[in-house]
Amino acid sequence: MKTAFTFGGALMLLAPLHANEALDVLEGKKDPASVVLPPVEGAAAAEEGVPVVPLGDEWAPSPLDPVWARAVLFEDPSNPWVQQVAIGGLFHWQGAWGQATPEGGREVDLDGTRTRRARLGARLKAFRNTEIEAVAEFAGDSNYNGIERLQGKTTFLENGYVKYGKMRPGFTTEYRTEPQQSLTPERSFLVNMVAPAATLGLMVGQDTDRWDWGLGWFSSDNDSNIPGVKGDGFLLANLALESWEKAEGGSPIRTRWHADYIYNFDDKGSPAIPRYNVAGRRSANGNQLIARNPAFQHLFSTGVEVEQGQFGFAGDFIMARGDTNAWGLSLTPSYWALPGTLQIVGRYHYADTDEADGLVGGMGTGSDPYFDSTPVFTGDEYHSFYLGANLHLYKDELILMNGLEHVLLKDQSGGGFDTDAWIWHSGARMSF
Repeated sequence: MKTAFTFGGALMLLAPLHANEALDVLEGKKDPASVVLPPVEGAAAAEEGVPVVPLGDEWAPSPLDPVWARAVLFEDPSNPWVQQVAIGGLFHWQGAWGQATPEGGREVDLDGTRTRRARLGARLKAFRNTEIEAVAEFAGDSNYNGIERLQGKTTFLENGYVKYGKMRPGFTTEYRTEPQQSLTPERSFLVNMVAPAATLGLMVGQDTDRWDWGLGWFSSDNDSNIPGVKGDGFLLANLALESWEKAEGGSPIRTRWHADYIYNFDDKGSPAIPRYNVAGRRSANGNQLIARNPAFQHLFSTGVEVEQGQFGFAGDFIMARGDTNAWGLSLTPSYWALPGTLQIVGRYHYADTDEADGLVGGMGTGSDPYFDSTPVFTGDEYHSFYLGANLHLYKDELILMNGLEHVLLKDQSGGGFDTDAWIWHSGARMSF
C-alpha cells in the first residue's frame, strides 16, 4: 500500500515533466534533485504564492497589436549601450454637459468640450540600468503646456534607484497614476487643489518584492518648461507595502497600501504648492472675492488599492495643513462587466475645511484650476458621486468614457451659496 502511494505521488510530482525525463527519474537514471520543474500556471500558481495578473489586465490578441508595436523604434536587450528607443503619446478629448445651480445666485453653464491632454514624448533605455523620458504637453494655455517631464531613472545594486530631472511628485493614488491609466475623466476635487507641480527634483529609493520607499527634494519653481532651483523647495517621502493573498476558491487578492508625506519649506511663498494661483479672482457660484491663494506646509496621504479578478477598489485619505486646512477622501470601486472590454467605475469624493470658502476648484471640463482660467467654485464642504462606464476598444490605449456626476458644494461658513450640479461626462482617450 505504501509502495502504491509513493509511486502515485511520484507520478503527480513528475506530471509536468517531459515523458522521457520522467521515465529516467523513475528508473533511477537521473537524480530527481537535478530536474527543474516548469513554471506553475493558473490556479496552481496562486496556491504557490505566484502573483497572477488580474483578469482585467489580460488582453486578447488584436489586429491593432502590430500598429501599437510600431511605437518601439529600436529594441535589443543584448546591446550594451542602448536597449530600447520608443515614442509615446497621449490624446484625451473631453466633453461635459450640465449646470451648477447656486442658492441665491445665477445658474452656471458647464457645457463645453476641449482637448484635455495632448502629449508626445520619447523614452530611452540605456546601459542596462538607466531610463530617460521626455514628454511635451500641447494642450491648455501657456500656464499648462510645455515640457511636462524630462526625467531619468538609474538603478543600482539590486533594487535601489535614483530619479532626477523634472517630474511629477508621487503624492496620492490619483496623482501618481498616469492620466492614460485613470479610471475617471479627471482627478478628484481635493487632489487637484493640493497636488504639487511637476518640477525639478532628486529622489532615491528602493523597490522590493513587498516594500517600496522613496525620499526626495523638489524645487519650488513652477515653470512650464525647465524649472530651476528656486526657494527652499519641499521634501517628499513615500512608503508602500504590496502583498498577494490566496483566496479560497477564487482569484488571488492583490493589496497595496501607501503613505505619502510632503513638507513644504517655503510654506506661503511656494508657487509649486499649490500649482495654481486664484488670488484676486471671483467664484462662479457666489461672486465671492478669493482674497488669497491657499498655502500648505504639511501634506499627507494614505490609502489602499485592492484587486481580485474582475473587481478593483482604491481608497485614499488626504490632509493638507497651512494657511488653509483641508482634508477628504476618495472611494473608487470598479468592475469588469466584460473583461478586457467594458469596465464599470464609481467614485465617491468628499472634501472639507475649517476655513470660510477654503475649498477651491472647478467642475466639468474645467475641474483642474491649473489647466486654464475657467470658472472656479468655492465652498467649505464638497461631495461628488460619479458612475460611469469605460469601453476599451484596444487595451488601455483606446478608450471611450461616459459617466454621470452629481456634485454638492456647501458654502455655510462663507456667503451661503450652496451649489448643486448634475454633469454628464463624455470623452475619448488614446495613448501609445
